[in-house]
Amino acid sequence: MKIKHAMPIEGHIVASRRMGETSHPFCIHNVMFNNGKFAVVRAASGICLKPGDTLHRYESAWFCNNIQTHLLPFEYIEENESQRLLNEY
Repeated sequence: MKIKHAMPIEGHIVASRRMGETSHPFCIHNVMFNNGKFAVVRAASGICLKPGDTLHRYESAWFCNNIQTHLLPFEYIEENESQRLLNEY
């Protein structure tokens, strides 16, 4: 029987954008992953990550700079699509 190992996933915050109302702000982030894909992600807690911060997945949890961070669901997309979504969101 083969043992399946999870492929490590790591990404770097390329850009961030703060949005929402003053009393309920949130941030969206353009992330470049080590698989060559990009994504526009948002943390469930509404925290704002900084460009250069590192995201990585260990087992079933996401971490940002080694602090567990719950991300809302996202899809991998191409770079130009991620830039467009970040600008139009």
